[in-house]
Amino acid sequence: MEKSIIKQNVGIDISKDDFKVCFTTMSAVGKMTICGSRTFNNNLKGFKEFFEWTSKKRDNQQPVCFTMEATGVYYEGLAYFLFAKKADFRVFIVLPNQSKAYGKSLGIKSKTDKIDAKILAQMGLERELRLWVPISPELLGLKQLTRERDTLVRSKTTAANHLHAITHQGKPNKSSIGRTERHINFLNKQVKEIEKEIELFVNQDVKLNKKLEFLTSIPGVGLLTAATIVAETNGFASINSIKQLTSYAGLDVKLAESGTWTGKNRISKCGNSHIRKALYMPSLSNIVYDKINKNFYERLQENNKLPMIALVAVQRKMLGLMYTLWKNETMYDVNH
Repeated sequence: MEKSIIKQNVGIDISKDDFKVCFTTMSAVGKMTICGSRTFNNNLKGFKEFFEWTSKKRDNQQPVCFTMEATGVYYEGLAYFLFAKKADFRVFIVLPNQSKAYGKSLGIKSKTDKIDAKILAQMGLERELRLWVPISPELLGLKQLTRERDTLVRSKTTAANHLHAITHQGKPNKSSIGRTERHINFLNKQVKEIEKEIELFVNQDVKLNKKLEFLTSIPGVGLLTAATIVAETNGFASINSIKQLTSYAGLDVKLAESGTWTGKNRISKCGNSHIRKALYMPSLSNIVYDKINKNFYERLQENNKLPMIALVAVQRKMLGLMYTLWKNETMYDVNH
């Protein structure tokens, strides 16, 4: 009984050039065993070698789990490779702060790639993690476009701040001002070009276009906001509740209480920052044109809630409403 394997997991610490792995198993009595560790190149050849190495070590009676961090975009190649390779392969992607907190709970103070792989291996054995599902091909292009636009808008904001600074210097440099202005004009053209491409992308997909109309029926929500939310959540494919969606966006409340002491409650921000950013401006518009959320926002302020806290509460309501309208395929009804 002790030797029978009930779970096997491979922890993967991945970087731009290579990834370190730790193959572990758990017996029926809960004993963890490290079966091997290795380093592979982060390319197709390395993926194939890793697959062969794993196939030799695995117990064919149990599915193989793979746990890795969402490290920029470096994990995506291996994740897609493993997802497509075998039906009994299960891929789990965790946030870096999750694995870091888990490592601290084990009392591990050192940090190396090899140790991180071992932490992820043990975490995958002990914890019930959310199964990773790749974004659908239909929404992948939309996600790439919305993120590219976000990057350009941030660059434009940085350039505008720089222009303001050099314009108000004691002795402004005209050539510097001219270059910055031309740079801003170029970024404006790029943003408009991407926005047209997003609109064209949506219009070419009849089903997606129709479902986005449900979201844009909410006051303050435009096509870009709706497209961003849908792309970042993969069309809410793996979301089963509004609570789960709120947590995924990092809009869940982090309590600070102990005994008779009560600290400040804050949103966790441990989630998708693109969703939070996309909701900010629409929420400001929503509390002007949506009488329900306007009353909700004003009521929170009357209860001594700060404007930003009340606005975040509106953003949570808007996100939950988008999820509901998308799932039910209905338009927003202010009198509902």
